[in-house]
Amino acid sequence: MKGAWRVLTGGLLGGVGAMTSAVAVAQEAANNRRTFAAPARAITITVSSNLLYDTNVTKGSATAAALRGVTKEDFRVAPVLAIDATLPRGAAVFSARGSIGYEAYARNERLNRERIDLGADARLPIARCDLAPEGGFTRRQNDLADLSIDPAAPPGQASVNVQTTMRVEGQLSCGPTVGFRPAVFAGYSTTDNSAAFRRAQDVDVTSYGAGLGYANPTVGIVTAFLRRADFTYDRRRVPGSVAPTQFHVTAGGLRIDRRLGARLQLVGSLSYADVALPASFGRGRDLDGINWNLAATLRIGERMLLAIDSERAIESSPGFFANFVRKTNHAGSLTYAVSPLLRVGISAGHRARDFQTSAIQPDLAISRDTIADVGMRADYTRGKIRFRLDATYQRRNADRDLYDFDGFQAALGVTYVWGR
Repeated sequence: MKGAWRVLTGGLLGGVGAMTSAVAVAQEAANNRRTFAAPARAITITVSSNLLYDTNVTKGSATAAALRGVTKEDFRVAPVLAIDATLPRGAAVFSARGSIGYEAYARNERLNRERIDLGADARLPIARCDLAPEGGFTRRQNDLADLSIDPAAPPGQASVNVQTTMRVEGQLSCGPTVGFRPAVFAGYSTTDNSAAFRRAQDVDVTSYGAGLGYANPTVGIVTAFLRRADFTYDRRRVPGSVAPTQFHVTAGGLRIDRRLGARLQLVGSLSYADVALPASFGRGRDLDGINWNLAATLRIGERMLLAIDSERAIESSPGFFANFVRKTNHAGSLTYAVSPLLRVGISAGHRARDFQTSAIQPDLAISRDTIADVGMRADYTRGKIRFRLDATYQRRNADRDLYDFDGFQAALGVTYVWGR
């Protein structure tokens, strides 16, 4: 259920937002799950170390690198400890997952930071109902592609921002295992920025709604839903008022979970969203319209796996001085098992973002950008040791030349896996 309440991706239970090679990893794992199958007990612990070479850490032009105080070319090492556990207890299921790591750069030491991603969820049967609570915590240095440049930033601080997000959420659904099941859900998340001049972008999101699902082993689970998300920027004031800036987005639509067979797995949603801004802000760029989320895998023969991910979503923008961002992502990957020990793959992705600008937006901000990438990878497994080699080319075009760039990344990873 990770990401279940991400704002208005169009689904009652959220969706997948991975790009490029991450699509293959996340979706191949999803391919092993089934809509109606009871999860088995499993505990997996991994210890890994990854070495990355990046020709453009700053994610911008040479001028952007100077404004950020960042050296464009750099090496980064990232040790990580991760755990993924599923623990069924009778009809109840408890799950926990998390990773704790550290990213250290050879040249850009100011970007050195811990990277934490923790989450837990459960499915608790109560009479003819199921209660599904969930919580999570993330903390990381912003990727500079997701961080605007503020010319008024203190020297050396334009590139440093640690973003912390905490979330809690839950769903209650009732009814038979096969048939109609009404549901209600609610969630809350808060995102904080460490840089003092970015704290006006700290945001709290409260979401709530209801849905009616139909479950059938032949069809899968189809759900009609209506939900609302309230955004509160409590460190930013409405012009002419002491009240914090608040917006809300309302969406309704359909979601399908059809992970029934070994060949084709599909999770998707389609919704219509209405964005409501205070009258004093005007409409700005019109973000009303269709949102969607589609994550699918297709196994071709015995050795090949095709993964596709497409999404349009409206989200808050803690790294940019904007009220909202509408992102449209398309990504895919093709993985081929050369042997039981070796897998190779190719991937491609395209991300477009439109920002609904705010009154506090600095002069060097952008209102739209696109990022495209292509990659190749190879995975070799020998016993409990896994080796991974990645190569990715990335290109960005924005409505301000300062943010345009192209760059190449190469990564080597070694992982030890323990499971039971």
